[in-house]
Amino acid sequence: MKNKKIIIGSRGSKLALLYARRAKVQILNFSADFGIEDVSIKKIITKGDIIQDTRLSEVGGKGLFSKIIEEELLDEKIDNNYEAALSYLMEIKDTIMAESKRG
Repeated sequence: MKNKKIIIGSRGSKLALLYARRAKVQILNFSADFGIEDVSIKKIITKGDIIQDTRLSEVGGKGLFSKIIEEELLDEKIDNNYEAALSYLMEIKDTIMAESKRG
């Protein structure tokens, strides 16, 4: 079986890193079964993390915490991401509102 390195993408917040560390432990518990050699956590700084002096809603709001993580996943720079739903509540709310208006 091929040895594989898994890279978990995570924001640098305490909560995000907690989720990433828990995921890492769970993956390592099954690493031998799937040929996983190593699991690392890559801290990703998002636009939402950088902007500290302006209300996030004033600079676009949507995607400030998720866009770069999604790009890292699509570009295969990370293998997965485990994030608290709190980071995505604004986007989920906007999506639900848009769907309910169409339906």
